[in-house]
Amino acid sequence: MLRLIAYSLFISLFTQCNGQTEKSNVVSIKTYNPQPQIAQFNKQEHRLEFREEKLFYNNTHVKLDQNMAYYEAIFGKDYDTKRYGTIIRYKNIPISINKGGDDQVDNIRIQLYYYNQKMLNHKSDNETWGFPPKILDNEYILIDGIPLNKDTDIKVFNDMLISSKKRPFKQRFKGVPAMEREYLSLDSPLENIHISFGELSKLDFIMYSDGSTSSD
Repeated sequence: MLRLIAYSLFISLFTQCNGQTEKSNVVSIKTYNPQPQIAQFNKQEHRLEFREEKLFYNNTHVKLDQNMAYYEAIFGKDYDTKRYGTIIRYKNIPISINKGGDDQVDNIRIQLYYYNQKMLNHKSDNETWGFPPKILDNEYILIDGIPLNKDTDIKVFNDMLISSKKRPFKQRFKGVPAMEREYLSLDSPLENIHISFGELSKLDFIMYSDGSTSSD
């Protein structure tokens, strides 16, 4: 009988301890502190952020539907082109921009993590691909004051937006590994922020678009 009582007490204590352990592993926005990431963002040479649906680069507002001279004045001229010059990819910042048929830029893509098919076939290789790792791995962008990078958990990020009384991102199309939110106004009929999930990282890229076309 004493053995049975001792066994029952052991099971009870194990269950309680196990429950406490599982509970402590649950990510909660109440315990999440974004201040270290925001401090890191403020030290960055290249600071990209969205305030509502407006993009800023080092506190300069970046508009869509402008010509290339406008973007050269903001981002500089360290870029190359492909696809007959319609897609312009910067070398020093994780940005590519797509020009439409009218030679105006209709979307800007922020690459949180760059990979190609060769990299997908060699996931174990410790090689550098695309943009410098410091831009991808150690730096952040802000959306409505909430930091994110390639390792951000989109659910926690959305919870932070909601707790800050900002609009969260929603999955617009079922089965598509991405989340979006749109903004309508008299000045800008349609502006869209699209966050794509990655295959080798939690998040892949962010597309800022007016809905005209999309880049690769």
